[in-house]
Order: sequence, then C-alpha cells, then structure tokens
Amino acid sequence: MTALQTAIKKVLALAPLSWLKLGKPRLNAELTEHLTRSEQALGFVRPGQMVFSHLPEMFLAQERLAATLLIDGDDGSLSRIERELIAVVVSVENSCTSCIFGHAAQLRRLSGDAVWAGSIEANYRHAALTPRQRALADYASKLTRTPAEMEPSDLQRLRDAGLKEIEILEAGCVAAYFNMSNRLNSSVGVKGHPQAYLSYR
Repeated sequence: MTALQTAIKKVLALAPLSWLKLGKPRLNAELTEHLTRSEQALGFVRPGQMVFSHLPEMFLAQERLAATLLIDGDDGSLSRIERELIAVVVSVENSCTSCIFGHAAQLRRLSGDAVWAGSIEANYRHAALTPRQRALADYASKLTRTPAEMEPSDLQRLRDAGLKEIEILEAGCVAAYFNMSNRLNSSVGVKGHPQAYLSYR
C-alpha cells in the first residue's frame, strides 16, 4: 500500500467526512498528484480534499488558487506567517472547524510557538502581535464580518502599519479566498482532521 493509499484510508476512516452521503471519489492522475503532494507536505489528506474531489475541476482550481495564495513571500510580498495569520483570523471569525484545525496547525509550525498561535486562535485581539500583524488581522476580521462596511480608511491603516500597495492587494485576496474556503467547508459540514488539530503542539 502506498503512502497516499494509507493516508486516504485513514481519512476515510473518519467517516462521515461531511454531512453529504458520498462514496469514495474516483481519482484521476491529476487528483492523485495533488493528494500525494498534500500527504507529503502535511502527513495526511484533508477530509475536505476527499469531499470536493467529487467535483474534480472545482477541486483542482481551488487547490491551485490556495497554492498561489500561500506561497512564501519574497521582497514586497506578504510572508507565509502573515498569510496564515489572515487564514486563522478569517477561519475563527467564520467558526469553520476544519479550517481552524488546519491553519492553526500551520501557524504553530511556522512560528514555532504553539502558545502564541493558540492565543490568536482564541482571540487575536489579546495576542502579542506587531503593529503590522494587528493591522492585517483587523483588516481580515472586518472584511469577514462586515464586508459592506469596508472603506478607504481600512487600507490606510494597513499603509500606516508599513504595508505596501501590493501587500494590501495580497491581504485582500488571501482574506477573500479563505472566506470562500470556509464557506465551502461549512456548507456541507466538512470535518476537521484530528491529526491537524494535534500537529505542532
């Protein structure tokens, strides 16, 4: 049995993976490649991946977009830890269990500080954040809670915290994407993976 087959067997053992009544998806070569990459990077396959792989084109498009938005930043770009901070804040605001499990684990991994990451997961407003991190978290929170109330001053607060225009654009894209991802998972009750919850503690 390959590592991927073992990972899939473990995630299917969590059944039900969501509120849907779906069987095991048929995996083509491209789906298998993406799931293999996930298993190699995380050590497991996410329940949401198994659920949404029933819609292969949508799943692959979402995976490509996520990979683009979570790449390590270079000069003039958000850092990976900033991207995961946004993902955690958005996921907590939306109470998306599977996304909280996954992104909090990545924040623990990237920071090497499970207590700091846990404080953000509990209430980022009480966490020890830099002015730049706090501005990003506040921006992501408002965009999630009250998107119709966004205004130019929200971007100015990011500028005042030292963010460049391209970084502000990235922050909006990351926050908007994870709102979509949260809603996809919440729409059908995708479960969180216990291994994600337990990782890097």
